[in-house]
Amino acid sequence: MLARRDRAQVPPGTPGIMATRTLANSHPGLLALLRPGLDVLDVGCGPGTLTIETARRVLPGRVVGLDVNEEMLAAARQASPPGALPNLTFLHGDIRDGGWDTEFDLVGAARGLQCIRDVERAVTAMVAALRPGGLMIVLDYDHTRARWANPPAAWIRFHRAFLDWRANSGLDNALARRLPDLLEAAGLVELRVTPLAVTVSAGQRDFFRVAGAWRLVAES
Repeated sequence: MLARRDRAQVPPGTPGIMATRTLANSHPGLLALLRPGLDVLDVGCGPGTLTIETARRVLPGRVVGLDVNEEMLAAARQASPPGALPNLTFLHGDIRDGGWDTEFDLVGAARGLQCIRDVERAVTAMVAALRPGGLMIVLDYDHTRARWANPPAAWIRFHRAFLDWRANSGLDNALARRLPDLLEAAGLVELRVTPLAVTVSAGQRDFFRVAGAWRLVAES
């Protein structure tokens, strides 16, 4: 998803973990909004897993997956080569550079804004990309609220170091809590906040998808 000095780096192997996501198991809020004919901009599309599913669901609406990370875009284009879905395009770019003007019915970002320092600039550009009456959906983390069952001391040290590293890099560990104010300040109205807490245990079907991302962070 991210690969500039003012963005967090993506650990190797991340595309494989993210490819296990579906709209149903990873972004049900977006799934509920999709309908045929919508034009959609997916900011920080990563390996394109959710973007491709979105494109199939909104045909003949246009879908653009935008990302700054070439590794992620290569995975996305491998998963859906150019022309495989006539309404889908993957582009290299940073949403903060703008350039989109009232072109989309729906603009979304899933777990990507947490990796940007100047989130306000990104949100402003996303709002600019919306048509009048369009919808914006943002899914992101509050890392300060993560909880573990009987974690070893080494894991507690790792998580504290992770939060410190993010804070020292100018990243917001509690971005999810701040998002409503950011979106309202950017001019959006009729905001709706839906808390999403995910709990998994070893042996469950979704354990690899959820816990695997933490393993990659710890190893990077």
